[in-house]
Amino acid sequence: MNQRHDYRVEGVVNGRPVLGVGEGVIDTTTGVSEINVEFTHLAEGWDPRTIVLMCCDRALVMAARETPGTVGMYRASGGYLSIGRHLIGNNRETYARAADGRVLAHVRASSVTDFRTDPAIDHSRIEGGVSHLRFGVNGIAHVPAFDGIMMQAGPGLIVVTTRFTALLEDGTSLYGSTTYPHYLPEQSVEVPYYQILRVESVEQEFDGRLLWSRVTTSVLPLAPPIADQEHAAIERLASMA
Repeated sequence: MNQRHDYRVEGVVNGRPVLGVGEGVIDTTTGVSEINVEFTHLAEGWDPRTIVLMCCDRALVMAARETPGTVGMYRASGGYLSIGRHLIGNNRETYARAADGRVLAHVRASSVTDFRTDPAIDHSRIEGGVSHLRFGVNGIAHVPAFDGIMMQAGPGLIVVTTRFTALLEDGTSLYGSTTYPHYLPEQSVEVPYYQILRVESVEQEFDGRLLWSRVTTSVLPLAPPIADQEHAAIERLASMA
């Protein structure tokens, strides 16, 4: 499935406004998600190349290629999900630190992603936070492959928690994690037990105004022992009764 969408990220970081508008496309067969964004407002100290790590690209999880025995977010959601909108205040949240423990970023964001509409949309709002990643100084130089855990956390709620590293422009490294509480108002397929969300590759170019990003993502099974799987299925049924 190939799907184009309008892209928008807005909000406030470091007390300053952020606004980027563009377009994107996903391909669930290959797992590739691509965006092109023009920023007219950029907060000092916030590098939009962190979007893939901590903030505002839910299309990439929609694009994730399913492997045997898994359920991807696009199929589970029917193309419609939100973070911090239906479940008010239940935003995604990121902490990123240097090796010595200094906080380099702590950001909260909400979003709505709707691929049923025409045009399809992936819109995010940064609800606040701080960031000390300056483009051209200690911004994002390279993002290696990273992964996370994807699980059904209740009716219509799929939580993804990722852990990541990034090489910065000053030669140091960043280490962090993000929690994404995806709410699916029209969930059609439940996620089986735990799954691995694997971000296989990240390619990015940014010139201070224009951002291009291409991310390849897949979903892999994380199977429990048979007995544990049976108990987990019973517990899920009981909790949803």
